[in-house]
Amino acid sequence: MWIWQQPLWPEFTWDPAPLVPLLRDTRFLQGKLYGSSQVLNSAQTTLDTLLANILYSSDIEGERLHAGSVRSSLATHLGVDDEITWPVDKRTEGLVESALDAINNIDEPLTAQRLLHWHSLLFPPEDKLFNAIKGGQFRTGPVQVISGRIDKPVIHFEGPDAMRVAGEMDAFLHWFNTSRHDAQADPILRAGIAHLWFLTIHPFEDGNGRIGRLIMDLALAQAEHNTVRLYAMSRTINTHRKEYYAVIEQTQRGDMVLTPWLNWFVRMLRVSIEETLGLIDQTLFKTHYWQRFNQAALNPEQIKVINRMLDGDFQDGINNSQYKAVARVSRATATRHLAQLVEQGFLVGNEGGGRSTRYSLPGKASA
Repeated sequence: MWIWQQPLWPEFTWDPAPLVPLLRDTRFLQGKLYGSSQVLNSAQTTLDTLLANILYSSDIEGERLHAGSVRSSLATHLGVDDEITWPVDKRTEGLVESALDAINNIDEPLTAQRLLHWHSLLFPPEDKLFNAIKGGQFRTGPVQVISGRIDKPVIHFEGPDAMRVAGEMDAFLHWFNTSRHDAQADPILRAGIAHLWFLTIHPFEDGNGRIGRLIMDLALAQAEHNTVRLYAMSRTINTHRKEYYAVIEQTQRGDMVLTPWLNWFVRMLRVSIEETLGLIDQTLFKTHYWQRFNQAALNPEQIKVINRMLDGDFQDGINNSQYKAVARVSRATATRHLAQLVEQGFLVGNEGGGRSTRYSLPGKASA
């Protein structure tokens, strides 16, 4: 029995006990992220976050987009100057438009018309030669989520009958729009519930996952608008894609208890925010590093390697061979460059000595 076949559908329940500490930690991190975000270039950060969300939301569904094309469209919309521009097709423009609508127009009600518009942007008429899906309409037939061989398919989920879709969507949209103003509804849990509920109705023939993640982004933006542009939840979900599909299937095959799904959802939100905080720490470290050390004392090859390390490469330190490969110099030159960097304090060497010596940034010396 699928969850939508349960007699109490859609009266979801969950155990707050394991969720309360997770929510507390996540809200603390949201506040920390907001406080730390002043060091970032807001327009560039928004571009990078939206780019990751668009690319990875499609990647979750097995579709690879052209990153340069998506980036060029975002740069145009956000007024960011990009050194390299790529041609942008109608579908890419639509993906960007829907992503921006979800996080910018948070006070606009979520309606069937808005969702159908997002879907038409996802499947524009120009794509008909390559994709038979007609955008901008709810499905008119049955839908299943399957995997495996054609002759031996594994059914992971089956959506409600198409005749029920309109009524199910009416109930979902009414809840979504009214729950935002419900003082008893936790806004982070609301985002998780909205995503799962929409996926369970599965109102479209295709594109439900991507539209569902737009709804998630909208709900998260309504929950906390200051930081939603800073973290890419779809990137985190993509990293944990197997868990994502497994916990959704488990929940859709279960009763009305959403505790496992909500637990996973909040943990992934926390991970996503922590990753952004890590990037901010990295940015601050890089800024302070170059304030402390004078680039003029280095040659271009040394600066290139140092910047790679400051950007997160070579977490365990860099050795002579790696320096040689990155800087594109001889082994003897690499040895000389590294010795100079250590002598001037730009790097510190471990105590191994010889060819096994690894060199780290001061303050980030590897164990």
